[in-house]
Amino acid sequence: MKQEYTYTVVIEPCEEGGYSGTCPAIPGCHVQGETYEETLAELKAAVKAMIEDYLDDGEKPPTGDISVTTVKVAV
Repeated sequence: MKQEYTYTVVIEPCEEGGYSGTCPAIPGCHVQGETYEETLAELKAAVKAMIEDYLDDGEKPPTGDISVTTVKVAV
């Protein structure tokens, strides 16, 4: 039976165009794409590949537990 994992991902527009995406819970997991949808698909594939690498190495994948919040800053 396949295990499902849930991770928070961040996708941001790049100044030079396109988008960059990261998964903060998995070190080194980052991608770039031309569109938001392409970036999301590439990021999902990267997360899957990295989880498979952890499992193939007999390691437990990182948990997806991170805290995301919004802060207000007065300047």
